[in-house]
Amino acid sequence: MEVWEFINEGGGGMGMMGGMNMPHPIHLHGKQFQVLKRSGVRHEGYVDEGWKDTVLLMPGERIKVLVKFGDYPGLFLYHCHNLEHEDMGMMRNYLVESSPASV
Repeated sequence: MEVWEFINEGGGGMGMMGGMNMPHPIHLHGKQFQVLKRSGVRHEGYVDEGWKDTVLLMPGERIKVLVKFGDYPGLFLYHCHNLEHEDMGMMRNYLVESSPASV
């Protein structure tokens, strides 16, 4: 299990989401996560309970998620689910290596 944090600064800057003042639906391929904490701008209607594979991150928000990794090693990716944003580089790979106990 790992805690990941996504930040939508929403006003410029560098990083995966730093240059666009817009919402970003962040999607993890092949893994699920739980929302641990959401801070910044608060909008009504969020449903953060339960296991997810996509979370909406509004401008000015930051979110911490708990990602569950099992015995499924390999190369996965996460990205903004807005197609134009994927095309602009809002897509990253991550490698899940098998744990010593499962080798």
